[in-house]
Amino acid sequence: MNLQPFCFPVVERVVAVDNAKTPLIDIQDQDSFLPNGYKAIVREDTNEVISIVRDSYKIVTNSELIDQLLRQLATCGHSFRIDPSHSFVSNERMRLQITFPELKLRDQESEIALSAFIHNSYDQSEGVRFYFGAIRAICSNGMVFGQVLSKYYSRHTKGFSFENLGEKLTEAREYFPEIQERINRLEVLRVDEQLVENISEKISKRLAQEAIDEQEIGRISQWMLLNRLTNRISHEMEPHVQARYQDKVSKVFAL
Repeated sequence: MNLQPFCFPVVERVVAVDNAKTPLIDIQDQDSFLPNGYKAIVREDTNEVISIVRDSYKIVTNSELIDQLLRQLATCGHSFRIDPSHSFVSNERMRLQITFPELKLRDQESEIALSAFIHNSYDQSEGVRFYFGAIRAICSNGMVFGQVLSKYYSRHTKGFSFENLGEKLTEAREYFPEIQERINRLEVLRVDEQLVENISEKISKRLAQEAIDEQEIGRISQWMLLNRLTNRISHEMEPHVQARYQDKVSKVFAL
């Protein structure tokens, strides 16, 4: 996967208010404006203003993040691949999926490889986020193990490091029996009306309606319904909203 689109240059530029009457703008004439404690995050190669943030905001660049990540992956002791299936980048945000093909769970139909998801933003929509999930081989469904595996979250004002990535992979492997047991359990449990109601209320009413018919309640497994939901999220939703819905599925199905 070509990572160059993720690594565009960003710079900080001073912004100010002109007599408190005009909006925050990129300063051009130092004599005409008064500093106000904000700065602009600008894409340097296109001169696009990405966001206006407080001076305390510390940029963690995509390129810095990816460089740290690749250095740690090279020494983590596991094979990996940069997975484009749930990766995306825009001026404001990025999500990068790393799949570990040798670290596998499985259901009755498919192998399920462990993945790590790394998020970053330049618009304060989120800090650096790192968490574990998986990719189902048979259909490339992405899922998040947010309830079972530990998460790491760092706000930009506090810094970030991948130095313990190897330890996190070891920790994740220790939870594999618990995750596998949960998958096995979901394959046996039948969908009931309460689960459908929870999906409608906590994930999406539209997704619930599209994923199951009333006649199927009590007849199909919860795992089958989970995979219908993750399939729609993975293949029909815009990349920048997939993580939010994957996290909701994780909570409803206790994964």
